[in-house]
Amino acid sequence: MNKPAVAFFGLGALGAPLAARLRQAGFPLAVHDANPEALDLYRRASGADSAVADQARVWITCVTDEAAAEALYLGPGGLAGRMPAGSVAIDHTTTSPAFARRVERALAGRGAGFVDCPLSGGVAGARNGKLLAMQGGARACAHEVADLLAVYCQRIEWFGEAGSGQAAKLANQLAIAGTVRGLHEAARFARACRLDVGQLLAALAAGSAHSVQMDQHAGKLVAANLGFGAQFGWIMKDLALAQAEWHAAGADPGLADWLLQQLQAEAG
Repeated sequence: MNKPAVAFFGLGALGAPLAARLRQAGFPLAVHDANPEALDLYRRASGADSAVADQARVWITCVTDEAAAEALYLGPGGLAGRMPAGSVAIDHTTTSPAFARRVERALAGRGAGFVDCPLSGGVAGARNGKLLAMQGGARACAHEVADLLAVYCQRIEWFGEAGSGQAAKLANQLAIAGTVRGLHEAARFARACRLDVGQLLAALAAGSAHSVQMDQHAGKLVAANLGFGAQFGWIMKDLALAQAEWHAAGADPGLADWLLQQLQAEAG
């Protein structure tokens, strides 16, 4: 079975290993990154392109945030004006559900499909093909790209219409935010009680407090006695997106509000 040509945009910490796995799996690939250094580093490690971007069947985007995704899809010269009819875009960027719906409408005007497909599992999951994909969009489009996603995802869940994948990712981020806050408090408490933080976390990993987040962040919790915002400020963007969705639904943001206040107070 011939593998479809792929145009891949975004070769950062997550995108580069995804593109590398696709190339290793035999997908013809054309890569792009707004940062020439990232593009050069990837090409020196992985080799030259084997496809032409504008002739690709599948277009994958994995950029920093919604602003970068909006510029890429909807800005001057963006993908919404380039993708050929019959092609499908997969967006791995974490954005608002409303943005995903806007992109789907824009691409539908060209006869192209769209799957919002944020990922969970981090860089290690990307390298090892162990990611979770949370999809939204037309079921037919999601089905069409399933074999491709299986190259780097161990589980693929379709949640419904465009934006549903992003909503699932924001729920994931709310769960992570509570966990990392608890881990930070545990480390802070251990220091206050003159315990060895590394020893404590290693012990907790053998009990019911163990989590993937503990495995990922234990090293920096041990190494640095920093405020929550300074250590976990990376989650502010996603909490703000979740907070906006709560407000749009007319519901109490609860944890998102409280944690954002903590992060904003301590990140400076």
